Amino acid sequence: MTYRGFLAELLMAECDDRSRRRSERRIKAAGFPRDKSLRNFGFEANPNIDAATIHTLASCE
Repeated sequence: MTYRGFLAELLMAECDDRSRRRSERRIKAAGFPRDKSLRNFGFEANPNIDAATIHTLASCE
């Protein structure tokens, strides 16, 4: 790996980490009663909920 490639990887890791921490701060600041996320949602509990549709909506694309 070149020095430039190493720096690019390091920058991407830093950006991902900052994004994750920003999201965690916003969730904490919102004061929700419980810590929930789509990662922990049990789609098998209700087969009428389409997991692919929910993940598409969550990506805001």
